[in-house]
Amino acid sequence: MKKTNVFLVRTQYHMVMTANTIFNEYKEYNNIVYYLKGRINIDFTSTIDFIEFKELERNKFGNADFVSTIKKINPVRFFFFQENCSETLFVINKLAKTDIIVSLLQDGTKPYHHYRKKRLLYCILRDTFNDYKEMFQRKQVALIGFHNNYKYAFSKEVDEVWLTYREKYNNRTNKKLIQLPYYSPESIDFSNKLFNFKVDFDVESILYLGQAWKPIYWEREKEIFDYLIQKYPNKKIIYKAHPNSEPGQLDLYKEYENILVIKNKIPAELYVLVMKNTIILSAASTSMFAYNETCKYYYTYKLYYFGTIFTQVDIGNPTDYIVNIDKLEEIVF
Repeated sequence: MKKTNVFLVRTQYHMVMTANTIFNEYKEYNNIVYYLKGRINIDFTSTIDFIEFKELERNKFGNADFVSTIKKINPVRFFFFQENCSETLFVINKLAKTDIIVSLLQDGTKPYHHYRKKRLLYCILRDTFNDYKEMFQRKQVALIGFHNNYKYAFSKEVDEVWLTYREKYNNRTNKKLIQLPYYSPESIDFSNKLFNFKVDFDVESILYLGQAWKPIYWEREKEIFDYLIQKYPNKKIIYKAHPNSEPGQLDLYKEYENILVIKNKIPAELYVLVMKNTIILSAASTSMFAYNETCKYYYTYKLYYFGTIFTQVDIGNPTDYIVNIDKLEEIVF
């Protein structure tokens, strides 16, 4: 009888990571992938016999019924991505009392950040109170402990943490660390088909991965585009917008002939992996962890050191290929 894994997926990025983990490590298993309706507005179907997709109602899975469903499946591992959710914390608390291995898959760049949170104790107590409040509202309860979202893998129920850069991770909670595999051609092809990704643009364009900025930062982002257009007037710029970007932020570029704004539900990683001989920029996007040897990578977050967004966190860059720039002149082909 084939063994089984269960994955809980919240975002498009999570889906790409899940597909890659399955294709590299678990093709001999049955893999059931639960994804949250509302967070992902795509009806996923699989023609692969070792992957099965199941839809979950958002905000309706942190209960005994879902836990019972997982227990009946009896997977070897339960994979999830986000700890900062009372529903997930409830589920893993109940599963920790079984033989199921609770596995935290890398959630973006969070594992590598260093937080300097003001009023840390207050934040922990507030978040913990909110978790219990939400559970009581669902008429469910679990002793989940304190919610310290500023320490990665804080949950006592987590057995192992899967990471791309294990050697750069500060394992303060003494978890077992597992190496995440690099994107395989099989998994990339599967993800391309899953999201119906088609290359209908110049792959040698400059690729900019957007962030969902507050208005205070819009003008600084625009300055970056103005600089790139002036320095590379013959280059097209693809602006892959963040799914949560406000319309006003994107409206700034309507009159720019050099900029192609793309706002869709396709993971940015798929764009990164298909580019050729160009430069890729973002403030601090996780998608930059998708390594493309033909391209140069730049983080621009240091150009946003005003306001409050980066005052309580040191951005982690565990790679040896993404350059953290201090000024625009450092961007070169």
